Amino acid sequence: MTFNENINNHIKDDDGKIYLDDERMILTSTSVFGTLRKDLMENISTDRTKGFLIRYGWNLGKNDAQKVLTKNFSSLKEILKQGPILHALKGYTKVKRSDLQIQFSQEGSVEAIHVEGMWSDSYEAEEYLRQFGNSETSVCHTLVGYASGYYSEICQQPVLFKEAACKAEGYNDCYYIGKTLPEWGGEIDEELKYFENATIVKELEDTYDQLLEERNNLAKTFAIHQRLTDELVNENDLQSIAEVIFQETQLPLVIEDSTFHMLAHSGLTPPLYDEVYENSGSLFHENRYFYDTKEIVGRSFNRLITPIKLKKKCVGYCSFIFNKGVDFSKVEYMILERAASVCSLYMLNEKSAFEATERMKGNFLEQIINGNLVSEKEILKRGAYINIDLNKPYYMVALKYNNHFIDSENELLFHEQVTEGIFQYFKQKSNTLIGQYAGTFILLIQMEHSDDEIKELGNKVIKHLDQKFKGHTFKMGVSTLAEQINQAPDRYEESLTALQMTDFVNNAILFDDLSMAGMLIHSKHKGAAEQKAKQLLGPLYEQREENAEFIKTLYVFLTHGGNLEKSMEDLSMSMSGLRYRIKKLEEMLGQKVRDPSNGYQLLLALQVLVAQRELTTD
Repeated sequence: MTFNENINNHIKDDDGKIYLDDERMILTSTSVFGTLRKDLMENISTDRTKGFLIRYGWNLGKNDAQKVLTKNFSSLKEILKQGPILHALKGYTKVKRSDLQIQFSQEGSVEAIHVEGMWSDSYEAEEYLRQFGNSETSVCHTLVGYASGYYSEICQQPVLFKEAACKAEGYNDCYYIGKTLPEWGGEIDEELKYFENATIVKELEDTYDQLLEERNNLAKTFAIHQRLTDELVNENDLQSIAEVIFQETQLPLVIEDSTFHMLAHSGLTPPLYDEVYENSGSLFHENRYFYDTKEIVGRSFNRLITPIKLKKKCVGYCSFIFNKGVDFSKVEYMILERAASVCSLYMLNEKSAFEATERMKGNFLEQIINGNLVSEKEILKRGAYINIDLNKPYYMVALKYNNHFIDSENELLFHEQVTEGIFQYFKQKSNTLIGQYAGTFILLIQMEHSDDEIKELGNKVIKHLDQKFKGHTFKMGVSTLAEQINQAPDRYEESLTALQMTDFVNNAILFDDLSMAGMLIHSKHKGAAEQKAKQLLGPLYEQREENAEFIKTLYVFLTHGGNLEKSMEDLSMSMSGLRYRIKKLEEMLGQKVRDPSNGYQLLLALQVLVAQRELTTD
């Protein structure tokens, strides 16, 4: 028996009433439904319209299911079959079921259900296409709602349907899948909200609560931001900023630089400080970088961290420290990001002021070296203006790096990075002047009477730069100790001489440690020494541009005392290639370079000309 055989329908012409199974019906065109849908979308949003249509379809399906249950059908499958028949009878769509699987419990009730099929000529899809054109998502919401309501009422538990494909998306027909809720396994969770009968009033209440919360969050954030701005205006430091944030939020705060070195903190107990300090070190050693606000789960605490950015570059981090199990709120995100912005402004001001001061010091140092200042008294007076007592003994230091692996496009950027690295290293040392002259970094460093101390400092600086800028070579030349500031030009020349005499590894060399060559070029006989050096090198010097690689090979070979293995390693050459070059050198020079007496004279000649910058061994 089918529903059609059990149906009672008739039309009364005299009073304009239509009945289907003793229930009054109305007829309307699908275009009217399309217009209704369009108006709903324009007035209550597409998302709310979807929920409205699904719930409307659900009630239609539930109502039909209740009528079918009053009929005398032989099986559950027969009852479920009547839903598609009624759907087609009312003109919604033609249904073709392709799969139906039902699992029953021991008591005979429906335990699980899985159904699939096709909706042909869906009135919803056709009207959507007429009104809007193709859609990016399925649109047959009343069909989904009808099938879900019908099956759920019959099975006495939620059976939810979902369109797997829709004609409005460009498919030939619409394809559906229906399952009991547990069988969806969370796959339909995003759709559940559309089946809930939430009223507009309830949504407005929820929206009001959200707006009120947002307003309160913004008010609190603005108040904190105002206090932080006042800290900047009053020229207070990062520690003061950290304390203000802790006062307002009662959340422990940490401000760190880009290497996770702690710059300021507030609200940390001594044990928590130790844990945070250890955690910061771990983040640095793990090379962890954060370009957006993130939550980090730790062993005993969680961290909400956001970057401090300056010129699109991360220069540090702000972090809230939370107890385990405590969730981060939106307002805490907002406050932390505002705090990072204020820290960024503070660091920008500090950087600008520091760089301006260092440029002024650099210009001052250049004037000292060039002898542009009239008197020692004037130099000492100007030194006092920048808080440095130039009556104290000092060393002049020349520092340089190779740029063999830097293309011209990135050379300026790399130079700026090295400059900043040197400035930052000496930032806390008020007894240092830093400048740049003739492509070389020049430093005036005040220290006690100890060559070992200045050499140790020099090697530390080079090691720091070597680690910061891996793959580049740094070398340093250090003058003898000067007692008076008017000795600076001569000590500057000494530092350049020492710089030229350094070997091919990162190190600092003192002028006092130079060979006889260094002494000769600073003596009254330096002209004669230079002439003798040129004579010894003969054609090698005369054609120095063409013989640059041979000159470098000779210098390295003689510096290593004729050791082939060490020379080969420094020059990155094969043994056969090195032997060939030594043979050619001996032919050009007309003497055995491996002879100790000849080698000593040639090395001395090279050192004299290198120190005088007549030759280069780079």
